[in-house]
Amino acid sequence: MSQSVRAPRFGASVHPDASVHPTAIIDGDVSIGPGTVVGPGCIILGTLGPVRIGTGCTLVARAIVNGPVTIGDGNVLYPNACIGFAPQEADFDPQSAGAGCIIGNRNTFREGVTVHRGTDARPTQLGDSNYWMTNTHLGHGGSVGSHCIFASACVIAAHVEVGDRVIIGGCTAIHQFVRLGRGSFVSGAIGLGLDLPPWFMATGNNLAASVNLVGLRRSGATAEDVHDVRWCFKTVYRSGGTPQQAVPALLERASRPAVAECLAFITSTTRGICHGLGRAGRGTGGAAAAKD
Repeated sequence: MSQSVRAPRFGASVHPDASVHPTAIIDGDVSIGPGTVVGPGCIILGTLGPVRIGTGCTLVARAIVNGPVTIGDGNVLYPNACIGFAPQEADFDPQSAGAGCIIGNRNTFREGVTVHRGTDARPTQLGDSNYWMTNTHLGHGGSVGSHCIFASACVIAAHVEVGDRVIIGGCTAIHQFVRLGRGSFVSGAIGLGLDLPPWFMATGNNLAASVNLVGLRRSGATAEDVHDVRWCFKTVYRSGGTPQQAVPALLERASRPAVAECLAFITSTTRGICHGLGRAGRGTGGAAAAKD
């Protein structure tokens, strides 16, 4: 790839070991780190807020980055990926910098991915080693952990919290302010408007019907952790009561890490958690603990 002039361009700071294609446009307060490659037709705009791109990133072609945004090391942006533009909020001034985006290391953004900047004091934040497939979207103020996979055309609305090792299937929609617990799995072509606890699987609209055993084992979970997650699922959804009525049973085993994680998630929900096939009807009494 051809290198641009090594001197700063349009007020930007380009490391001597970076490679910028002559057709790329770099404007404003932009800093590009060593080993980063900016391909043909890319646009990096630091005119509303600063853009900081780390070491060894690759902007393949026609990717667009709009500040304020900080991008860590080793990230890859494929053609037409757009990072840091104004949120899709009718009363937000697109000329306002907002809180921007903070992106970790080694993330991959395939063709057409959009990540919008935060509107208030909370930036949109991504961790490390996430894989965003074609035409996926993360709304403003969202928070994503690390080692997640987002299949093509899944859309994540504003202020959603996604834990580590979450997988979301294609053509799936996640409502504003929903939380997806660590290691949870969301099937394709469904919608969630309720929280999904850690390591549980959503297989229908707001329906948690199974445990992500494959994800647990791939994460290195112990046999005891797997057993405890399965016990939590049975206690929450198969004990004859509502999820909140299962809390006393969870409290009895709160010294076990997997149970404590599930308990903390359920007791902190504001939207409610996904229901199960065996959820209790109105007026159902307290739930007994599920048997091992």
